[in-house]
Amino acid sequence: MMRIIYFLLVVILFTGCSYFVSWEDVSDPVVGRSMEEIEKIWDEPDQIIPLANGAKEYKYKIDRSCTHYWIVDKKGIITGYRYTGYCRPVG
Repeated sequence: MMRIIYFLLVVILFTGCSYFVSWEDVSDPVVGRSMEEIEKIWDEPDQIIPLANGAKEYKYKIDRSCTHYWIVDKKGIITGYRYTGYCRPVG
């Protein structure tokens, strides 16, 4: 799986400004994967927020105007995501 993620990142970088992908395009394929995979690419989160149902939100401040949250269950599996602010397209 890591090879696929790295491949997608390389493709995104090489396409430059000619093609923009949304945060959904990047995030949707990761749902169902281990949070460890994200931490290997994105490094440690800025904050881990416990949720009432036992899950956690891993907060990543992308830039001044965009914050991305991975929602992770008790087993460490990503079950969803959300973002706040103005998150520009990737690419």
